[in-house]
Amino acid sequence: MLSVARGASLLLTNPFRFERVALGDPSIAEANAVSPTELLITGQTLGTTSLLIWATTGTPRFYSVEVTADAPGLERFIKELMPDEDVRVSASGNTVTLSGTVRDPNSVARAIEIAETSGATVIDNLVAPPAVQVLLQVRFAEITRNGMKEFAAALQTLNPQDLSDNGDWEGESISDGILQVLLSNPNANIGGIIRATTSKGNFRSLAEPNLLTLPGKEAYFLAGGEFPFPVIQSSASNTVTIQFKEFGIKLRFTPTITRSGAIRLKVEPEVSSLDFANGLVIGGFQIPTLVTRRAETEVELRAGQYLAIAGLIDNNLIDNVTKIPILGDIPILGQFFRTTDARQRRSELLVLITPHFVVANEIAVPLPTGEPETWKWPGWLKYPSN
Repeated sequence: MLSVARGASLLLTNPFRFERVALGDPSIAEANAVSPTELLITGQTLGTTSLLIWATTGTPRFYSVEVTADAPGLERFIKELMPDEDVRVSASGNTVTLSGTVRDPNSVARAIEIAETSGATVIDNLVAPPAVQVLLQVRFAEITRNGMKEFAAALQTLNPQDLSDNGDWEGESISDGILQVLLSNPNANIGGIIRATTSKGNFRSLAEPNLLTLPGKEAYFLAGGEFPFPVIQSSASNTVTIQFKEFGIKLRFTPTITRSGAIRLKVEPEVSSLDFANGLVIGGFQIPTLVTRRAETEVELRAGQYLAIAGLIDNNLIDNVTKIPILGDIPILGQFFRTTDARQRRSELLVLITPHFVVANEIAVPLPTGEPETWKWPGWLKYPSN
């Protein structure tokens, strides 16, 4: 077995002169004669191939050539980028094995990311403390336009001195687009603002999911369902198939923990509802359409900070007609005895997001109710002993 790193070369010396050389897969390794008895083998790509050498005397000689990743070079590169970590690299065939001890799971992910640049399959044998997970506390709510203005104003008044000093608060004026608010103080009384807004009838909670996932892994939430939607395959045959489409309150988020300890969050909230008023009639069946409100953003937060995303979801014009009895009902002339007050009812979809770090507890927490065998079971019902 001849082993050579990709991009490196080794010199094979034969006691007799070469007559002919053949490689099974020239894309893996390259063989060049540098003298009548010396052969230079250079690794091209990761893999294994065969080498046959015919000499002036004797039978042909067979070799297996293995091209591996440059483990020493890769280990030096990881050491340069991560000098405080103990990472050792070994290579075999088209795989690279990482071993050693690192301080946190982020270092594991970073070492694997560096090793994958070699093009080899990476085997993770690194030892690290328990992984830190990310808990996302989310609240979907419908809030009126006036309520949204009061909500944004209340956020700006929470610890204004700290917010201006730290520069962590960012916001945009209320508009028909997307409102994003970052609140630096994790102890701010958001619940108090919500209760005050709810008491005025300006706030209605839709869903409050809590999602837990590992860094770099997507979490998904759906509160709703699916409805059948017919799809015509071809106009000639009128073949109809049924596809199911999701609707309701959906959320996708993918967290990444940065080296500074912040949480980089890619979040995609969505709210959709069935609209029968603008639906289709196919074969005598009424098929609804979907009214969808969706936002997608990527931000960086500290644990406990708040991200608020809001956008216009309803904009209705309401006409209030006030008329003088009897006179207001006279055809044509009745218009002179009426007053019309047009007002708009606007509501926003508000999404409040708060990320937290969660570390698995290795110590078993006792149940608040105690273990089942300690309960006071009635005489006719006994807890099974095994």
